[in-house]
Amino acid sequence: MLIYHRVGGGTTNELDLDVEAFRRQLDMLGRHDVLSLDAALDRLEAGDASPSVVLTFDDGFADVYRNAWPLLRERRIPFTIYLASAYMGTVMQWEGATAKGEPGRGLSWDQVRQMVESGLCTLGNHTHNHVRPEALTIDELDQCTAEVFARTGRKPKHFTYPWGIPVPAMEEALRERFRSVSTGEVGRNLPGQDFMQLNRVPVRRTDPDAFFAAKLSGDLGAERAYSALVEFAKSGLSAVRQVRRRASSS
Repeated sequence: MLIYHRVGGGTTNELDLDVEAFRRQLDMLGRHDVLSLDAALDRLEAGDASPSVVLTFDDGFADVYRNAWPLLRERRIPFTIYLASAYMGTVMQWEGATAKGEPGRGLSWDQVRQMVESGLCTLGNHTHNHVRPEALTIDELDQCTAEVFARTGRKPKHFTYPWGIPVPAMEEALRERFRSVSTGEVGRNLPGQDFMQLNRVPVRRTDPDAFFAAKLSGDLGAERAYSALVEFAKSGLSAVRQVRRRASSS
């Protein structure tokens, strides 16, 4: 499961891919078995370990419609968008966001419906307000599902955690509501995988083509090392912010 966020948003954010880079990646995907999320899960349930790829987009940025959708539609490539439903049609900026550059805007509901009606786009739940792990509640799940259903007539069957961080206390509620739940844990998914703990693989702006190709082949050693460095840097930045807050309040 590949994680995308933005395509051609015009920022230098690592999660904002250049359109030409995205086009090259789709060309590389042409040599692989690209499935919808449900088709991939059906395959796992059947015990089939044949290699496949699932494309997922987090949040619901409008530049996905503007820049990624024409390429996906042309190639008839299925994909999933996990929507943070409160931000559709407005500025996508939430508490704790670390993205640099001008904030993007969310998809309009008309754009969402166009993609869904093509049969290529599966809608997922990403909470209503893109809340941090400690703020994840049943109400956040149900608000998002209700909004998506009201606007599109589709009830999301899949969820991904904002920030990619699992919340064990919410697992029972998630199992009651969704067929699958994905995390930010890097890895492949094989038959026997718990669908409440699906692994995914991020795609970044600075990924060379060879690095992306390695992800497609399941060679994730370099990606795990990179992710560890990113998490280390984030933890250091968090510590610095805590020190500054304590200093400013003393």
